[in-house]
Amino acid sequence: MEFIMRFHDKGDLSATRALLRSKGIPTHVAPGGGRSPSFWALFCCINEQADDARRVLHDSSHEPTLQVDAEAFEAMLDHPDTSLLTRYATMVAIVVFVLFALLMALLSMQLR
Repeated sequence: MEFIMRFHDKGDLSATRALLRSKGIPTHVAPGGGRSPSFWALFCCINEQADDARRVLHDSSHEPTLQVDAEAFEAMLDHPDTSLLTRYATMVAIVVFVLFALLMALLSMQLR
């Protein structure tokens, strides 16, 4: 991600994001200034589009060389990566299964 610009007005930020999104440039916003954000930093999600994003902001008729489905791209960013949690849950399930199998084997030996 490459920094594009800083905003102090949320309305201007929303308008700029909408413009870039319409041109196929996905963006990400990071709040700044502590608990109550006093500004927002706008980032271009795809580094190769950063120069085009800046050009669009200066000339809204500019067409980026690389365009993607910005809404789908940004929606992907909103979903947290759960792969680590999935791996952890899988490992716990395997350990529980192995322990259960060992317990059943020990119990079957005692009953003989």
